[in-house]
Amino acid sequence: MIDSRVRSVEEIKKPSGKQVLRAGECLINSDTYLPQNEDKLNEAFSVLSYWRFSYEKPLENALDKLQPAVKEIDEKAIFAKRLKRFPSIVLKLRRFPKMNLKNMQDIGGCRIVLGNSKKVAQVSRVLRKMPEFRWDDGFRIKDYIKEPKDDGYRSLHIVGRFPDLSGRDKKIEVQLRTRIQHYWATALEIIDLFTKQSLKTNQGQKMWSDFFINVSKQFAIMDNIHLFESLSDKDKKIQYISRLINDKESSESVLSICENTRNLKVADKLKAFANSLKIIGEELDTIGKEGYVLLEVNILNKSLTYTHFSEDESKEAQDIYTETEKITADKDSNVVVALVYANAVGGIREAYPNFFADSSKFSEHLEYIMSAENIFRQNFFAKLLKKANLADSWGDVSR
Repeated sequence: MIDSRVRSVEEIKKPSGKQVLRAGECLINSDTYLPQNEDKLNEAFSVLSYWRFSYEKPLENALDKLQPAVKEIDEKAIFAKRLKRFPSIVLKLRRFPKMNLKNMQDIGGCRIVLGNSKKVAQVSRVLRKMPEFRWDDGFRIKDYIKEPKDDGYRSLHIVGRFPDLSGRDKKIEVQLRTRIQHYWATALEIIDLFTKQSLKTNQGQKMWSDFFINVSKQFAIMDNIHLFESLSDKDKKIQYISRLINDKESSESVLSICENTRNLKVADKLKAFANSLKIIGEELDTIGKEGYVLLEVNILNKSLTYTHFSEDESKEAQDIYTETEKITADKDSNVVVALVYANAVGGIREAYPNFFADSSKFSEHLEYIMSAENIFRQNFFAKLLKKANLADSWGDVSR
Protein backbone atom coordinates (compact mmCIF):
# COMPACT_ATOMS: atom_id res chain seq x y z
CA MET A 1 0.00 0.00 0.00
CA ILE A 2 1.24 3.48 -0.82
CA ASP A 3 2.48 5.51 2.14
CA SER A 4 0.17 8.52 2.31
CA ARG A 5 3.17 10.71 3.09
CA VAL A 6 4.49 10.18 -0.43
CA ARG A 7 1.77 11.73 -2.54
CA SER A 8 0.70 10.28 -5.85
CA VAL A 9 1.39 12.08 -9.11
CA GLU A 10 -2.28 13.11 -9.25
CA GLU A 11 -2.27 14.65 -5.77
CA ILE A 12 0.63 17.07 -6.06
CA LYS A 13 0.73 20.20 -8.15
CA LYS A 14 3.13 20.49 -11.01
CA PRO A 15 6.49 21.36 -9.39
CA SER A 16 8.38 24.44 -10.49
CA GLY A 17 11.81 24.18 -12.06
CA LYS A 18 13.36 25.27 -8.76
CA GLN A 19 11.48 22.55 -6.88
CA VAL A 20 12.80 19.93 -9.29
CA LEU A 21 16.35 21.24 -8.81
CA ARG A 22 15.96 21.22 -5.01
CA ALA A 23 14.54 17.68 -5.06
CA GLY A 24 17.61 16.46 -6.93
CA GLU A 25 19.93 18.24 -4.48
CA CYS A 26 17.98 16.76 -1.58
CA LEU A 27 18.19 13.19 -2.90
CA ILE A 28 22.01 13.27 -3.17
CA ASN A 29 22.42 14.70 0.35
CA SER A 30 23.13 11.86 2.79
CA ASP A 31 21.55 13.85 5.66
CA THR A 32 18.18 13.60 3.87
CA TYR A 33 17.99 9.90 4.81
CA LEU A 34 18.31 10.50 8.55
CA PRO A 35 15.08 9.73 10.52
CA GLN A 36 14.58 13.38 11.54
CA ASN A 37 14.47 14.44 7.88
CA GLU A 38 11.74 12.05 6.77
CA ASP A 39 9.42 14.86 5.69
CA LYS A 40 12.13 16.25 3.37
CA LEU A 41 12.68 12.80 1.89
CA ASN A 42 8.95 12.29 1.31
CA GLU A 43 8.64 15.67 -0.40
CA ALA A 44 11.68 15.01 -2.59
CA PHE A 45 10.28 11.65 -3.65
CA SER A 46 6.91 13.23 -4.39
CA VAL A 47 8.54 15.76 -6.73
CA LEU A 48 10.65 13.00 -8.29
CA SER A 49 7.53 10.91 -8.84
CA TYR A 50 5.77 13.77 -10.66
CA TRP A 51 8.83 14.79 -12.67
CA ARG A 52 9.66 11.27 -13.73
CA PHE A 53 6.07 10.43 -14.64
CA SER A 54 5.95 13.51 -16.89
CA TYR A 55 8.24 11.53 -19.22
CA GLU A 56 5.74 8.70 -19.62
CA LYS A 57 3.79 10.29 -22.47
CA PRO A 58 6.94 11.39 -24.36
CA LEU A 59 8.21 7.79 -24.05
CA GLU A 60 4.95 6.48 -25.47
CA ASN A 61 5.14 9.01 -28.32
CA ALA A 62 8.74 8.03 -29.02
CA LEU A 63 7.94 4.32 -29.30
CA ASP A 64 4.89 5.02 -31.48
CA LYS A 65 7.13 6.97 -33.85
CA LEU A 66 10.07 4.55 -33.81
CA GLN A 67 8.48 1.13 -34.01
CA PRO A 68 7.09 1.28 -37.59
CA ALA A 69 10.34 2.69 -38.99
CA VAL A 70 12.56 0.21 -37.15
CA LYS A 71 10.44 -2.83 -38.02
CA GLU A 72 10.97 -2.11 -41.71
CA ILE A 73 14.67 -2.72 -41.06
CA ASP A 74 14.46 -5.45 -38.42
CA GLU A 75 11.10 -7.07 -37.79
CA LYS A 76 12.58 -9.02 -34.86
CA ALA A 77 13.84 -5.91 -33.05
CA ILE A 78 13.23 -5.79 -29.31
CA PHE A 79 11.68 -2.57 -28.00
CA ALA A 80 11.71 -1.51 -24.37
CA LYS A 81 11.21 1.69 -22.43
CA ARG A 82 11.99 2.67 -18.90
CA LEU A 83 11.91 5.59 -16.49
CA LYS A 84 15.32 5.91 -14.84
CA ARG A 85 15.61 4.13 -11.50
CA PHE A 86 16.08 6.21 -8.34
CA PRO A 87 19.55 4.73 -7.49
CA SER A 88 20.72 5.42 -11.05
CA ILE A 89 19.50 9.04 -10.83
CA VAL A 90 21.29 9.62 -7.53
CA LEU A 91 24.49 7.93 -8.70
CA LYS A 92 24.58 10.00 -11.89
CA LEU A 93 23.97 13.28 -10.03
CA ARG A 94 26.82 12.45 -7.65
CA ARG A 95 29.20 11.45 -10.47
CA PHE A 96 28.51 14.60 -12.50
CA PRO A 97 28.32 17.62 -10.14
CA LYS A 98 27.45 20.03 -12.99
CA MET A 99 24.36 17.98 -13.86
CA ASN A 100 20.99 18.45 -12.17
CA LEU A 101 17.70 16.57 -12.12
CA LYS A 102 16.05 19.07 -14.45
CA ASN A 103 18.55 18.79 -17.30
CA MET A 104 19.28 15.06 -17.06
CA GLN A 105 18.60 13.83 -20.60
CA ASP A 106 17.94 10.14 -19.90
CA ILE A 107 15.16 10.26 -17.30
CA GLY A 108 13.10 8.61 -20.02
CA GLY A 109 14.81 6.06 -22.22
CA CYS A 110 13.97 3.72 -25.09
CA ARG A 111 16.09 0.70 -25.92
CA ILE A 112 16.09 -0.97 -29.32
CA VAL A 113 17.97 -4.26 -29.66
CA LEU A 114 18.78 -5.13 -33.27
CA GLY A 115 20.11 -8.18 -35.06
CA ASN A 116 23.55 -6.85 -35.99
CA SER A 117 25.76 -3.79 -36.37
CA LYS A 118 24.61 -3.18 -39.95
CA LYS A 119 21.02 -2.79 -38.76
CA VAL A 120 22.14 -0.47 -35.95
CA ALA A 121 23.76 1.77 -38.59
CA GLN A 122 20.64 1.65 -40.76
CA VAL A 123 18.33 2.59 -37.88
CA SER A 124 20.72 5.36 -36.85
CA ARG A 125 20.49 6.88 -40.34
CA VAL A 126 16.68 6.69 -40.25
CA LEU A 127 16.53 8.41 -36.86
CA ARG A 128 18.76 11.25 -38.04
CA LYS A 129 16.28 12.01 -40.80
CA MET A 130 13.49 12.51 -38.25
CA PRO A 131 12.90 16.12 -37.09
CA GLU A 132 12.54 14.89 -33.49
CA PHE A 133 16.28 14.12 -33.40
CA ARG A 134 17.49 17.36 -34.97
CA TRP A 135 18.76 20.10 -32.64
CA ASP A 136 19.96 23.61 -33.42
CA ASP A 137 23.54 22.44 -32.92
CA GLY A 138 23.08 19.25 -34.97
CA PHE A 139 22.53 15.82 -33.43
CA ARG A 140 23.06 14.76 -29.84
CA ILE A 141 24.74 11.42 -30.37
CA LYS A 142 27.18 9.39 -28.30
CA ASP A 143 28.63 6.57 -30.35
CA TYR A 144 29.95 4.08 -27.81
CA ILE A 145 30.34 1.52 -30.59
CA LYS A 146 33.12 3.42 -32.37
CA GLU A 147 34.49 4.65 -29.05
CA PRO A 148 33.48 2.22 -26.26
CA LYS A 149 33.28 3.37 -22.66
CA ASP A 150 36.21 2.53 -20.40
CA ASP A 151 34.33 -0.48 -19.01
CA GLY A 152 33.81 -1.93 -22.52
CA TYR A 153 30.19 -0.79 -22.96
CA ARG A 154 29.13 -0.50 -26.61
CA SER A 155 25.93 1.10 -27.82
CA LEU A 156 24.76 4.12 -29.78
CA HIS A 157 22.82 6.78 -27.87
CA ILE A 158 20.83 9.48 -29.63
CA VAL A 159 18.64 12.07 -27.90
CA GLY A 160 15.34 13.22 -29.35
CA ARG A 161 12.43 15.45 -28.29
CA PHE A 162 8.89 14.21 -27.88
CA PRO A 163 5.83 16.05 -26.48
CA ASP A 164 4.36 15.45 -23.02
CA LEU A 165 0.69 15.75 -22.05
CA SER A 166 0.87 19.55 -22.12
CA GLY A 167 2.56 19.59 -25.52
CA ARG A 168 5.99 20.51 -24.19
CA ASP A 169 8.98 18.61 -25.54
CA LYS A 170 10.91 16.30 -23.25
CA LYS A 171 14.32 14.78 -23.95
CA ILE A 172 14.18 11.05 -24.61
CA GLU A 173 17.36 9.03 -25.01
CA VAL A 174 17.22 6.17 -27.51
CA GLN A 175 19.78 3.37 -27.16
CA LEU A 176 20.58 1.26 -30.20
CA ARG A 177 22.52 -1.93 -29.59
CA THR A 178 23.09 -5.28 -31.24
CA ARG A 179 22.00 -8.53 -29.64
CA ILE A 180 25.61 -9.41 -28.85
CA GLN A 181 26.13 -6.02 -27.19
CA HIS A 182 22.91 -6.70 -25.26
CA TYR A 183 24.26 -10.06 -24.03
CA TRP A 184 27.44 -8.36 -22.79
CA ALA A 185 25.60 -5.52 -21.00
CA THR A 186 23.23 -8.02 -19.39
CA ALA A 187 26.04 -10.14 -17.95
CA LEU A 188 27.84 -7.11 -16.53
CA GLU A 189 24.63 -5.90 -14.85
CA ILE A 190 24.03 -9.37 -13.38
CA ILE A 191 27.51 -9.43 -11.86
CA ASP A 192 27.02 -5.89 -10.51
CA LEU A 193 23.62 -6.88 -9.10
CA PHE A 194 24.60 -10.10 -7.36
CA THR A 195 28.11 -9.19 -6.21
CA LYS A 196 27.26 -5.58 -5.25
CA GLN A 197 29.98 -4.12 -7.44
CA SER A 198 29.72 -1.10 -9.72
CA LEU A 199 31.59 -2.16 -12.84
CA LYS A 200 29.40 0.20 -14.88
CA THR A 201 31.02 3.15 -13.11
CA ASN A 202 34.54 1.65 -13.09
CA GLN A 203 34.38 0.93 -9.36
CA GLY A 204 34.48 -2.86 -9.43
CA GLN A 205 37.19 -5.45 -8.83
CA LYS A 206 40.04 -5.19 -11.32
CA MET A 207 39.92 -8.83 -12.40
CA TRP A 208 36.21 -8.54 -13.22
CA SER A 209 36.81 -5.22 -14.95
CA ASP A 210 39.61 -6.65 -17.11
CA PHE A 211 37.45 -9.65 -17.92
CA PHE A 212 34.54 -7.58 -19.26
CA ILE A 213 36.77 -5.13 -21.15
CA ASN A 214 38.46 -8.00 -23.00
CA VAL A 215 35.19 -9.85 -23.62
CA SER A 216 33.76 -6.67 -25.12
CA LYS A 217 36.64 -6.59 -27.62
CA GLN A 218 36.04 -10.22 -28.61
CA PHE A 219 32.28 -9.76 -28.88
CA ALA A 220 32.95 -6.80 -31.21
CA ILE A 221 34.89 -9.14 -33.51
CA MET A 222 31.90 -11.52 -33.57
CA ASP A 223 29.56 -8.61 -34.24
CA ASN A 224 31.55 -7.66 -37.34
CA ILE A 225 31.20 -11.12 -38.88
CA HIS A 226 28.47 -11.05 -41.53
CA LEU A 227 25.21 -12.61 -40.23
CA PHE A 228 27.11 -14.16 -37.31
CA GLU A 229 23.99 -14.86 -35.23
CA SER A 230 22.37 -16.83 -38.06
CA LEU A 231 25.34 -19.21 -38.46
CA SER A 232 25.49 -22.72 -37.05
CA ASP A 233 27.43 -23.21 -33.83
CA LYS A 234 30.28 -24.87 -35.74
CA ASP A 235 30.47 -22.10 -38.33
CA LYS A 236 30.42 -19.44 -35.64
CA LYS A 237 33.54 -20.93 -34.09
CA ILE A 238 35.28 -21.31 -37.46
CA GLN A 239 34.47 -17.78 -38.61
CA TYR A 240 35.39 -16.24 -35.26
CA ILE A 241 38.69 -18.10 -34.80
CA SER A 242 39.70 -17.41 -38.41
CA ARG A 243 39.48 -13.68 -37.61
CA LEU A 244 41.87 -14.10 -34.69
CA ILE A 245 44.72 -15.96 -36.36
CA ASN A 246 47.93 -13.92 -36.59
CA ASP A 247 46.40 -11.14 -34.48
CA LYS A 248 48.75 -10.72 -31.50
CA GLU A 249 46.44 -8.33 -29.62
CA SER A 250 43.47 -10.69 -29.97
CA SER A 251 45.47 -13.69 -28.81
CA GLU A 252 46.57 -11.85 -25.67
CA SER A 253 42.98 -10.77 -25.04
CA VAL A 254 41.66 -14.34 -25.47
CA LEU A 255 44.26 -15.83 -23.13
CA SER A 256 43.49 -13.17 -20.50
CA ILE A 257 39.75 -13.89 -20.74
CA CYS A 258 40.28 -17.63 -20.38
CA GLU A 259 42.52 -17.17 -17.35
CA ASN A 260 40.08 -14.78 -15.65
CA THR A 261 37.12 -17.00 -16.51
CA ARG A 262 38.72 -19.84 -14.55
CA ASN A 263 40.04 -17.70 -11.67
CA LEU A 264 36.70 -15.93 -11.19
CA LYS A 265 34.68 -19.09 -11.88
CA VAL A 266 32.53 -17.01 -14.20
CA ALA A 267 30.46 -19.86 -15.67
CA ASP A 268 29.72 -21.34 -12.24
CA LYS A 269 28.75 -17.98 -10.76
CA LEU A 270 26.42 -17.00 -13.61
CA LYS A 271 24.75 -20.41 -13.54
CA ALA A 272 24.38 -20.24 -9.75
CA PHE A 273 22.80 -16.79 -9.90
CA ALA A 274 20.26 -17.99 -12.47
CA ASN A 275 19.46 -21.19 -10.59
CA SER A 276 19.18 -19.49 -7.21
CA LEU A 277 16.71 -16.82 -8.29
CA LYS A 278 13.26 -18.03 -7.36
CA ILE A 279 10.67 -16.35 -9.55
CA ILE A 280 7.42 -15.94 -7.67
CA GLY A 281 4.69 -16.75 -10.17
CA GLU A 282 5.44 -18.32 -13.53
CA GLU A 283 2.57 -16.81 -15.51
CA LEU A 284 4.67 -13.79 -16.53
CA ASP A 285 5.58 -15.29 -19.90
CA THR A 286 2.00 -16.25 -20.67
CA ILE A 287 0.47 -12.77 -20.28
CA GLY A 288 -0.21 -11.74 -23.84
CA LYS A 289 -0.93 -8.04 -23.52
CA GLU A 290 1.26 -4.98 -23.28
CA GLY A 291 1.74 -3.19 -20.01
CA TYR A 292 4.08 -2.50 -17.13
CA VAL A 293 5.75 -4.88 -14.72
CA LEU A 294 7.10 -3.81 -11.34
CA LEU A 295 10.05 -6.09 -10.58
CA GLU A 296 11.57 -6.55 -7.12
CA VAL A 297 14.76 -8.58 -6.91
CA ASN A 298 15.76 -9.59 -3.37
CA ILE A 299 19.46 -10.48 -3.49
CA LEU A 300 19.49 -11.80 0.08
CA ASN A 301 16.52 -14.15 -0.38
CA LYS A 302 17.38 -14.88 -4.03
CA SER A 303 13.84 -14.14 -5.13
CA LEU A 304 12.08 -12.10 -7.78
CA THR A 305 8.51 -10.92 -7.38
CA TYR A 306 6.52 -8.88 -9.84
CA THR A 307 3.26 -7.02 -10.27
CA HIS A 308 1.64 -6.52 -13.66
CA PHE A 309 -0.18 -3.30 -14.60
CA SER A 310 -2.15 -2.67 -17.75
CA GLU A 311 -1.32 0.36 -19.88
CA ASP A 312 -4.16 2.41 -18.42
CA GLU A 313 -2.81 1.80 -14.89
CA SER A 314 0.44 3.67 -15.53
CA LYS A 315 -0.17 6.28 -12.82
CA GLU A 316 -0.87 3.65 -10.20
CA ALA A 317 2.23 1.74 -11.31
CA GLN A 318 4.37 4.87 -11.01
CA ASP A 319 3.04 5.69 -7.52
CA ILE A 320 3.71 2.20 -6.19
CA TYR A 321 7.10 2.20 -7.90
CA THR A 322 8.14 5.46 -6.22
CA GLU A 323 6.96 4.34 -2.80
CA THR A 324 8.77 1.01 -3.11
CA GLU A 325 11.94 2.89 -4.11
CA LYS A 326 11.65 5.10 -1.04
CA ILE A 327 11.38 2.05 1.21
CA THR A 328 14.49 0.52 -0.39
CA ALA A 329 16.45 3.80 -0.68
CA ASP A 330 19.06 2.64 1.85
CA LYS A 331 22.35 2.11 -0.03
CA ASP A 332 22.79 -1.20 1.82
CA SER A 333 19.38 -2.48 0.77
CA ASN A 334 19.32 -5.98 -0.70
CA VAL A 335 16.27 -5.17 -2.85
CA VAL A 336 16.49 -3.84 -6.41
CA VAL A 337 13.32 -2.31 -7.86
CA ALA A 338 12.48 -1.51 -11.48
CA LEU A 339 9.35 -0.57 -13.41
CA VAL A 340 9.77 -1.95 -16.92
CA TYR A 341 7.82 -2.10 -20.14
CA ALA A 342 8.40 -4.06 -23.33
CA ASN A 343 6.53 -4.29 -26.62
CA ALA A 344 4.89 -7.44 -25.21
CA VAL A 345 4.92 -8.50 -21.57
CA GLY A 346 6.11 -11.92 -22.64
CA GLY A 347 9.19 -10.12 -23.92
CA ILE A 348 10.17 -8.66 -20.53
CA ARG A 349 12.69 -11.46 -19.99
CA GLU A 350 14.25 -10.83 -23.39
CA ALA A 351 14.37 -7.06 -22.97
CA TYR A 352 15.57 -7.14 -19.34
CA PRO A 353 17.30 -10.52 -18.78
CA ASN A 354 19.53 -8.99 -16.08
CA PHE A 355 16.62 -8.89 -13.62
CA PHE A 356 16.05 -12.60 -14.24
CA ALA A 357 19.78 -13.41 -13.92
CA ASP A 358 19.57 -14.84 -17.44
CA SER A 359 23.07 -14.84 -18.89
CA SER A 360 22.63 -17.92 -21.09
CA LYS A 361 23.34 -16.07 -24.35
CA PHE A 362 26.42 -14.40 -22.88
CA SER A 363 27.73 -17.76 -21.67
CA GLU A 364 27.10 -19.27 -25.10
CA HIS A 365 29.26 -16.61 -26.77
CA LEU A 366 31.91 -16.82 -24.05
CA GLU A 367 32.35 -20.48 -25.04
CA TYR A 368 33.46 -19.41 -28.52
CA ILE A 369 36.26 -17.41 -26.92
CA MET A 370 37.23 -20.32 -24.66
CA SER A 371 37.37 -22.62 -27.69
CA ALA A 372 40.09 -20.43 -29.21
CA GLU A 373 42.44 -20.84 -26.25
CA ASN A 374 44.12 -24.10 -27.30
CA ILE A 375 44.86 -22.76 -30.78
CA PHE A 376 46.53 -19.66 -29.38
CA ARG A 377 48.50 -21.61 -26.82
CA GLN A 378 49.71 -23.98 -29.55
CA ASN A 379 50.78 -21.00 -31.68
CA PHE A 380 52.48 -19.41 -28.68
CA PHE A 381 54.53 -22.51 -27.89
CA ALA A 382 55.26 -23.11 -31.57
CA LYS A 383 56.77 -19.61 -31.81
CA LEU A 384 58.84 -20.23 -28.69
CA LEU A 385 60.07 -23.53 -30.14
CA LYS A 386 60.92 -21.84 -33.43
CA LYS A 387 62.92 -19.18 -31.61
CA ALA A 388 64.74 -21.87 -29.62
CA ASN A 389 65.61 -23.78 -32.79
CA LEU A 390 66.90 -20.64 -34.47
CA ALA A 391 69.06 -19.90 -31.43
CA ASP A 392 70.52 -23.42 -31.54
CA SER A 393 71.24 -23.11 -35.27
CA TRP A 394 73.01 -19.78 -34.75
CA GLY A 395 75.08 -21.39 -31.99
CA ASP A 396 76.20 -24.17 -34.38
CA VAL A 397 77.22 -21.63 -37.03
CA SER A 398 79.15 -19.46 -34.60
CA ARG A 399 81.14 -22.45 -33.41
